[in-house]
Parts: sequence; structure tokens; C-alpha cells
Amino acid sequence: MKLGISFEDQGRDFYLEFAESTTDPAAKDMFLYLAEEEKKHAKYLQSYLKGEDLSIEEDADMPDFRKAFASEFTENDFGEVGVMLAAMRLERKTEDLYLMLSSVSSDGGQREFFEKLAAVERGHYDLIDGLLDAATGFRMQT
Repeated sequence: MKLGISFEDQGRDFYLEFAESTTDPAAKDMFLYLAEEEKKHAKYLQSYLKGEDLSIEEDADMPDFRKAFASEFTENDFGEVGVMLAAMRLERKTEDLYLMLSSVSSDGGQREFFEKLAAVERGHYDLIDGLLDAATGFRMQT
């Protein structure tokens, strides 16, 4: 559980660092959105450690950043691609952690909690992957 909180905190710091350093408004918006998501996940895990409810609030649809990113990738300027690839890796590793925790849990409620967190992380991965696809015409098959 503490490892999950650490992953989420590190992910939040990662996204905040790049939100602060980027000059592209679309990238800034996406990184701030993802930082806020990581903050929520850490709170879910902290609540669990305190013995509180294992619920995860259902989000509305994720924002669509593709149109806003169109200007970022003009004239073969791929300034944010490396950061986005690192972000995809972070989301995948966190998803894998939650799937592993789900698989070793003997409690049904706990298993469902980790599966939901893994699904949210997968959604973040897919969001970033979709942006890369829209911007570069290259989609990683996962």
C-alpha cells in the first residue's frame, strides 16, 4: 500500500515538474490533469490504510487534449514526446503494481479496489497514447 502511495506521489511530482517547465498550454493542461489524478489515487490509498471506505469516485470522461496538441507537433517539433513516453511508462508500471496487488489479495473488496485503480491507470496510459497517435501517426500496440 505504501509503495502505491509512493508511486502516486512520484507520478504527481513528475507531472507537476513538467507542467511547470513546458511552454505549451496543451501540455501544461494535460500534465496538471494527470498530477491531480495521481493526487486522488494517493488519497484513495491513504484512506484504505486508515481503514476507511475503498471506493473510487467515478470520473466523467477524460478531457480530450488532441486538438490542443495539434500545434505542438507542427514542423516536426516533437518537444513533449519524450516526456509523454516517460509518462506512459509511469502509468504502465503503476497499473502493473495494482494488478499484482489485486492478484495476491484474498479480500474481494480489496481486489476490486486495486482492479479499479489499475483500470484508471490504463485510462491515463491510453489518453497519452492517443495523443501521441493523433500527433505523430504512430500508435503503440499494447
